[in-house]
Amino acid sequence: MATSSPIIIYFIARFITSFITSTILAISPTDNLRTDPGAIKLASIDYGHIIKEKPFAVLYPTSVDDIRTLIYLSYNSLFSYTIAAKGQAHSTWGQAQANDGVVVQMNSLNRFRNGTGILISGDRSSGFYADVGGEQLWIDVLNATLTRGLSPVSWTDYLYPTVGGTLSNAGISGHTYQKGPQITNVLELDVLTGTYYNRD
Repeated sequence: MATSSPIIIYFIARFITSFITSTILAISPTDNLRTDPGAIKLASIDYGHIIKEKPFAVLYPTSVDDIRTLIYLSYNSLFSYTIAAKGQAHSTWGQAQANDGVVVQMNSLNRFRNGTGILISGDRSSGFYADVGGEQLWIDVLNATLTRGLSPVSWTDYLYPTVGGTLSNAGISGHTYQKGPQITNVLELDVLTGTYYNRD
C-alpha cells in the first residue's frame, strides 16, 4: 500500500493542476497562460538560484484585467492556488515563485501599454508626479523623467529591476538616508484584490 501512495498523490496533484488550468481557460480563454516546459523552467528560478519552485502555469498578461481574473479564479476555484508576480526575477528566496501555482510574468504588460506605462504629470506650482506601472524598469522611469528635466526622488542603486519589485521590498538605496526608501515617496498604489470579476 505504501508504494501506491506516491502514485495516488501524483494523480491527485495532476488532476488538481488539470482542473485549475481548464477552469482558468474556460472562463478566460487565452494563449497567455502557458504550461510549456520553457515557460515553466524560466518561472522556476530567481536571481539567487537557491530556491526552485515549479509552477503549473505562467501567465503573460496583456492587461491588468488578465491578472484580476486570475486572482478571482483562485478565490473562487474548488482548489485555490498561489499566485506570484515576477518582473526581472531579482527577488531572492523564492519571492517571485509559486510552487504548483501561477507565476505572472509582469513585464509582459510592456507590449500592451501603448506608451502608457510611464506618465509624467503635474506642474511646478502643484508638483510633478509619475504614474508608473509596476512592470516598468527603473531605468525607463529615470529616462522618462529626465526628458522633462526631472528625476525620481529616490531610486535604487541598480536601475534594471521593476518598480513593483523594488517597492515590494521598500526600495532601499544610497538615497534612502536623505529621501527615505522608495515606498515612502509613493502617493498612491492600485492593488488588485480579485474579489470581483467583470466579463463585460
